[in-house]
Amino acid sequence: MFKNTSICHRCFSRFKVQLKSFDVDGYKALFLFDYDQTVQELLYQFKGCFDIELSQAFLEYFRVYLKLKYSGFTIIPAPSSKEADEKRGFNHVVEIFSTLKLPMLRCVYKTKDVKQADLNAKERKEVSKILKIDDVNLSKKRILIVDDVYTTGSTIRSMINLVKTKNPKEIQVLVMSKTMDLNDQNRPN
Repeated sequence: MFKNTSICHRCFSRFKVQLKSFDVDGYKALFLFDYDQTVQELLYQFKGCFDIELSQAFLEYFRVYLKLKYSGFTIIPAPSSKEADEKRGFNHVVEIFSTLKLPMLRCVYKTKDVKQADLNAKERKEVSKILKIDDVNLSKKRILIVDDVYTTGSTIRSMINLVKTKNPKEIQVLVMSKTMDLNDQNRPN
């Protein structure tokens, strides 16, 4: 069934697959994996070691499902630091989600090169101050906001608020991985 995959079943089985829905301020969201050591290590290899070939592996086993589920949507990826993109030679969020082969608009950007991982929780909540959206027409479009890791939700919330100003038909969220929050501690494994 998965003869031409970029990740073997044994390696994929290391991921804590969740494929669970959650809510972000009234908007439907879905995450694929728990943000655990396996995801952290692979993201570091992908982003930190510039291993662009890994971009195929993260959504590999979900690609057909996600492509069908989000048919008719246009992806808006979470921006990363321009400095980091230039150093890597690619934007990691764009690379991961471009494997879905859905239309993509890179219209949200950072006004300052700030790396989320370097911010504390309070500073992360203020990320909306550095995110802006281009003058784009999103009316009548179904928008899928995507990111690699959902921690505090500040980036996604800020993106939703920016996208809402452009009057899209619908907004949904897809994140590759999500940290476990207090509400998740009682969820079954």
